[in-house]
Amino acid sequence: MKLQEVVKKIYDNLPIALVADQDNVGLIIGNYDDECEKMTIAYELNNDVLKEALQSHSNLVVTYHTPLFRATKSFASSRSKPNILFEACRFGVNVFAVHTSLDVVRSGLNFDLAGRLGLKNIQFLSPLKNTLYKIVVFVPQSHLDAVRQAMSRAGAGRIGNYSECAFVSDGKGSFVPDEKALPYIGEPGKFDSVNETKLEMVVEKSLAGVVVSELIKAHPYEEVAYDIYPLVNDSVNFGFGAIGEFDEPMQLRKFVNHVKEIIGLDFIKASHFPDTKVKKVALCAGSGVPFYNEAVKGGADVFITGDVKHHDFRGAQSSQTVIIDATHHGTEKFVLEVMLKVINRIFPARESGRKKGMSVGMSKHLPENFIVI
Repeated sequence: MKLQEVVKKIYDNLPIALVADQDNVGLIIGNYDDECEKMTIAYELNNDVLKEALQSHSNLVVTYHTPLFRATKSFASSRSKPNILFEACRFGVNVFAVHTSLDVVRSGLNFDLAGRLGLKNIQFLSPLKNTLYKIVVFVPQSHLDAVRQAMSRAGAGRIGNYSECAFVSDGKGSFVPDEKALPYIGEPGKFDSVNETKLEMVVEKSLAGVVVSELIKAHPYEEVAYDIYPLVNDSVNFGFGAIGEFDEPMQLRKFVNHVKEIIGLDFIKASHFPDTKVKKVALCAGSGVPFYNEAVKGGADVFITGDVKHHDFRGAQSSQTVIIDATHHGTEKFVLEVMLKVINRIFPARESGRKKGMSVGMSKHLPENFIVI
């Protein structure tokens, strides 16, 4: 399939547009007209990953970390100091980064880590705000199911773990078709009224256009009456971090050992070590210190993240919520497994003997921690 189609499928399934303003996600380099039959998913783009992609005849690398985080004025490259983006361009390898768009979904990195730790009742630590619309459409009762199903297939009505959520109420619609109209009900020039159903469904902003397009296709009227309202509700579908709880509390020392075992670290850092039990746990993979106050407000006993600085540790010592630095790398240890599940859901495995479809391979070069000497 064309790269343009691949990119659209990713945009349709991950909230790229919602996080693009604060993170450099999306297509970093590429030719939308390229044919893509195989992609390589990787933690980040480096020379080993590029070589791996070329050897496997993959012309698309989908990375977690973006290879272009800060603005740059030059992509100059040399043997002694190769520029990985220049090299990717030179060999015709397209690069797409997902980064925080994978963090802010329920099927993403934070919920996965919370689940591996054994937490229950997992919710977003900091839900995204102002991401929702409510679409209201007035439809004849005969076409209610068709319109609702069309909107649902396009992404409307998804609330947390529930889909096809809708509210309906009955009423009457009135109208006068003009002489040029081709009304589904009624006659030109005559006042008429009809029993209609008011159908209401929520939708994420990024999907609103597609939902409206699909509802119009499924609606029998020549002119469809619908309203779109912005909502200030916190999103239940997208957010940063995760917070959950154990069925039974455990001693802090036992919990720390549990974290080290799950993540595979010999050492982690903690702000303080009170004689307390851990019941509620908040976390944010990568550099999540800005969400520490959300963990405190949420009543978390501990907050797990990476890249914690000296003054962050000091500040946490006056709080009941212990901050634990399990390293940037450690909290993102399982990212490739998460990416593979998500990408395979977006691009189902290509059937044997068929040329169409996408073959997905996972890089052998897993995230590596920095060397501790």
